[in-house]
Amino acid sequence: MSEVNSTEIITEKVWNRSFICVFLTSMFLNSAFWTIVPMVSSYCIDLGADLKTASFVVSLMSLTAMLLRPIAGMFSDQVNRKRLILITIICSVGIAVLHIFAKDVRLMAVCRILQGAAFSFASVAVMAFGTVFIPESRLGEGMGWLSLGHVISQSLGPSIGVFLIEHSGYTACFLGSAVLSICAMICLLMVRYEDEKKEIKFKKLSFNDIILIPVLPYAAILAFFSACSGLDNAFIALIGKERGIAGFSLFFTAYSVGMFLTKPVFGKLVDREGIDRVIYPSLLAMALSGVITGAAGSTIALIISACFKAVGMSAGSQGIQATCVKKNGKERAGVVSSTCFIGQDTGNVLSPILGGIAVEKFGYRNTYWGYGALTLIIGGTIYALIHAYEKKHPVK
Repeated sequence: MSEVNSTEIITEKVWNRSFICVFLTSMFLNSAFWTIVPMVSSYCIDLGADLKTASFVVSLMSLTAMLLRPIAGMFSDQVNRKRLILITIICSVGIAVLHIFAKDVRLMAVCRILQGAAFSFASVAVMAFGTVFIPESRLGEGMGWLSLGHVISQSLGPSIGVFLIEHSGYTACFLGSAVLSICAMICLLMVRYEDEKKEIKFKKLSFNDIILIPVLPYAAILAFFSACSGLDNAFIALIGKERGIAGFSLFFTAYSVGMFLTKPVFGKLVDREGIDRVIYPSLLAMALSGVITGAAGSTIALIISACFKAVGMSAGSQGIQATCVKKNGKERAGVVSSTCFIGQDTGNVLSPILGGIAVEKFGYRNTYWGYGALTLIIGGTIYALIHAYEKKHPVK
């Protein structure tokens, strides 16, 4: 069933009015979710939790999002996406305010689960909604910009959260998240969109609807890329406080700027040269980011680490997803994305939990150095095996 929008859809502009509004909606809404993330661990510890419990609470948002993403994808294809996004925004405002009253670790865990549910539906629906306003001939470019907006929000949100906590406390952080959600609502309401009424017809999901087996090895590599973000979101604030690094929040700002500058460049490089030329350097960049963060004792060191992370994520993560779509065809782009999300979500969920255990036993430095070593060795080995297999069994 086709979706109907104003005549601007048929133009060849990517940055048409409605697309800009959807892009800003995505930026503000995802920033609202990520604003709270870097303070969850320290807030839970202040409430009396140990580091392992606090790390587990951090992972609940990603875990819930991972479990609900297939349902969110199916649901967003059967209802008015603008209305669905509006509902998730309203929920996100309420959930952000609810955090203020979470004076117990268990209540905080409930808040993270609820926010994970809203995040799951929002992230899927916004991406699907944005494609309505992208010309068919420039669909890849438009989706790339939407993806970049989401990545930037993962850096911008934590930066805002840390700033608010440092200057005004936890309550200001929660209220800041609510304000960002309201900004997203304003942008969404400015989108010109009409949609035919849809009758919801749930279908039974098959395995191939959500997981594509040939993409799983690539998803495993993506898990290492996203694990870096999981560790950083959980521990950068704690590392900064422990080591007396006053400007540790600049790590997230530097990463955001780095992604904005490098993602378009590496996207063109992957299209021109292929994934083989960028995958190993990107894994090395991620490993170096872990090593530098582990040893960091100053703001400059964290900024350098963030720059390496931006290069690795721009080249490797983006390159893997683009390559998987090319190898499996655009007609299967949905299941390819779903499978890639499995790797990304797994890294985000497990890294704070395993990282919390490792930090208690080995400290922050050795934990990050271990991440760097595992990323380079295991990630490189997996891709080498993928390359050898695909060379013997080329896709026809």
